[in-house]
Amino acid sequence: MLGIGVLWSIAGVMLTPSMKFYFQMVALFVYLPSLWLCITRRQELGHLLRAHRELWLLLALFGWAVLSLLWSKTGKPAGNLKSVSLFMLFIFGWVLWARADERRLRLTMLSLALVVGLYSVAALLFAPAYGMGRLNGFGGFLDNPNAAAYSIAFVTVLCVPLLPRRGWSQLPWVLLLAASLIYVVLCGSRGALLALMVTAIFSLSLVPGRIAKLLPLLLLVGGATLVVVEPGLMERGDAERFELLRNAWPQIQQHFWFGVGLGGDYSVTSGRSVYENGAHNFPVHTAIQYGVPALLAFLVLWGTIGYNAWRSRSRALGLSVMLLWVFSSVAMQFDVFSLWERTRAMWLMPWVVILLGLSLERWPQVRPAVMEPN
Repeated sequence: MLGIGVLWSIAGVMLTPSMKFYFQMVALFVYLPSLWLCITRRQELGHLLRAHRELWLLLALFGWAVLSLLWSKTGKPAGNLKSVSLFMLFIFGWVLWARADERRLRLTMLSLALVVGLYSVAALLFAPAYGMGRLNGFGGFLDNPNAAAYSIAFVTVLCVPLLPRRGWSQLPWVLLLAASLIYVVLCGSRGALLALMVTAIFSLSLVPGRIAKLLPLLLLVGGATLVVVEPGLMERGDAERFELLRNAWPQIQQHFWFGVGLGGDYSVTSGRSVYENGAHNFPVHTAIQYGVPALLAFLVLWGTIGYNAWRSRSRALGLSVMLLWVFSSVAMQFDVFSLWERTRAMWLMPWVVILLGLSLERWPQVRPAVMEPN
């Protein structure tokens, strides 16, 4: 049952007709099975906590977020406490399920290629328009081009290293993911495109299989072509990002040690615009929300996840986490990503990277292919 929840937690971002329905499914297939799993496998959970120092960093961040409710000026402290506690339950259940069978986890993640591929084909055929020549999502979490582009691009990066290795059997999967890349490009999210191109350059020497290498090559050629044929993409400027960062600095200084707290409000101005509770930069937002020490703790956790993924890059799952880590590290500099506050499409970064990173085992590496020839 939790396997359905693990799949839904990611695929539901694309498939849910509404946020309410998404959370109802999460409660049924994630929270309840996670609670049962944590109770019945509490010895394994204890071993997991003892063996993985990064989990203690995660618990420290959770504890700090809960403690910050004491000074946070949120109007719903009980609701915030419930949300963050359920999310921690979700993390433990997700990781316990994932570590029980790596092959099952890989196949579950690979099945997401069907979801994003068919979603992208449908979007290309029915062309939900947003304006300025950009495609949109079909609603739900993907109610704007940026959310759609980041989510589809993220899952595409996740699936590339998991593709079958048997020569031309990769081709149908590659075509599905190619449709996803075309859709991401037509969404016109520059942050998602930049993150994809950096990941593509990084992946060329790591992704196995000549056919699978077509995806990053296609992306690089397509990205360069888009800049030439769509000058309006660059004419949109920096979308006030640099001014936002400059104006956020006083907020960081004012809340240097403790932050505004979980659920606390802040605003950053840029020209005539006022951005509520978002600096469009994950490190800056985290520093304002929880303080610079909490940001440093997260960066240590993030670096540990990346290091473990690099050590496991000879396995399909390890390479997936490595590429996702690169993609997310770039993407989180440009849009509204957060640590605990928002469970929207943007929750994929950084949380799926952390969840998959915690699911990597540390035993000697084995051949990574999902469908490996005898």
